[in-house]
Amino acid sequence: MEIDASTKVGAILRDYPELTDWFMELGLCGCGHDSNMMWTLERLAREKNMDVAAA
Repeated sequence: MEIDASTKVGAILRDYPELTDWFMELGLCGCGHDSNMMWTLERLAREKNMDVAAA
């Protein structure tokens, strides 16, 4: 799987379950209408004030 800014968090967790703890430490939640699992990495970076290039 190639991961880029448009990749959804849920797709990454499906293919790389070993990253679950890292994403959960960011405070992501898979519940509700605006589930963080449906966010793209671009949105995750914007919402969490992260530099994607540094990750």
